[in-house]
Amino acid sequence: MRPLIVTADDYAMSAAIDEGIVELINAGRVSATSCMTLSPRWPEAARLLTADVRARCHLGLHLDLTEFAASPLPLGRLIVRAYARRLDPATLRRTIADQLARFEAALGQAPNYVDGHQHVHQLPQVREALIEVLARRYPAGAARPWLRISDAGVAQGWKGRLIAALGSRALRTLARGQGLVTTGRLLGVYGFEGDAARFMQRLRHWLPHTQGATALMCHPAARLDAADPLGPARYGEYQALRGEGFAALLLREGITVVRSPS
Repeated sequence: MRPLIVTADDYAMSAAIDEGIVELINAGRVSATSCMTLSPRWPEAARLLTADVRARCHLGLHLDLTEFAASPLPLGRLIVRAYARRLDPATLRRTIADQLARFEAALGQAPNYVDGHQHVHQLPQVREALIEVLARRYPAGAARPWLRISDAGVAQGWKGRLIAALGSRALRTLARGQGLVTTGRLLGVYGFEGDAARFMQRLRHWLPHTQGATALMCHPAARLDAADPLGPARYGEYQALRGEGFAALLLREGITVVRSPS
């Protein structure tokens, strides 16, 4: 059987998202979830991650610089400033450490893994600050977070290739240089359009391309949220992932859902 980590992003962004993710974890359809610890919902959302939920999945930090950060930047502007090396390294280290501390304070444990909201963790300057903080905070010999790498260049169009090109290889090299475990391929990139049937079509297209420690990124929500621009896509993902068609697809592809790359 080929392993697949099913990672649900944006935990703590809204009640609909949190409820959908927890339900899918309990159903065995999601095996890891990435938490936004700067969200005002985080203390409430963290309480839903009970001992039973934690036993079924890995919990990660969804590093956030564009949504709930004190001075959030639009993604495009953040990318330009990162590549121009105009971000302040000390500020980056502080916000990374703060988000990790919020995770630890709410859950009483270090994150099992780290990734980035809108893949910001792989950008120049951000990736160096992240690996520096992780290496210092979680020294070798202790339980250490693994890294989800945004290596999305296979079978996912121009958007997947662009995401991968923005720093996936460089982040993997830095992480492994510090002895941190990483994923390999990332699946789940699309334009957030379509319903449950269309998402199932995408899953059938993506899953034959698993290779090594593959992560499938998803963004489910248990119901439509009119305030969320991605609400219809999130609800479609939730419907597809909880359905028997997804379970049958995993079986047909010889895939088993796991929590981590090791």
